[in-house]
Order: sequence, then C-alpha cells, then structure tokens
Amino acid sequence: MGDQYDFSNAKKTKKTKEIKILKTFRLDPDVIEWLEEQGEKQGIGYQTFLNWFLKKSMGTVRSLEDRLGKLEEVVYRKKA
Repeated sequence: MGDQYDFSNAKKTKKTKEIKILKTFRLDPDVIEWLEEQGEKQGIGYQTFLNWFLKKSMGTVRSLEDRLGKLEEVVYRKKA
C-alpha cells in the first residue's frame, strides 16, 4: 500500500436521512403474513411498512395522565 491514495475518481455516496439500526426480534407467523399483505397493498416491503406503522403508532400513544385528563374533561363537562 502506498503512502498516498488518489480519491479523485471515487463515487460519492448518497446521504441517508437517518441511520437504520439492525435488531433481531421474533414475530408470530400470522403477524408476518399480515405485515407482508399490508406492505404489498401499499406497494412497499413489509419491513418498510412495519417501520411506518410503528412510527404512526408512536404519534398516537398518549400517556396515562393525558388520557385521564381527557376523560375528566368529558365527564366534568357533561355534569356542568
């Protein structure tokens, strides 16, 4: 190997939006089948669909305190 390298003809790589982390987990066969069906309906792979679905779910999850607060608003509004 030489002391200097010529990178003038090197190809630039695409910049990624975010880094993906490789993680192994186990799912039931019926869950995989559902993910594959849903992904196919959307025209995407099941892993891409799963990532989208989980991100969407993350946005709708509220804390217990938030849910109790909403319930109290509705209950007290009806009593008044």
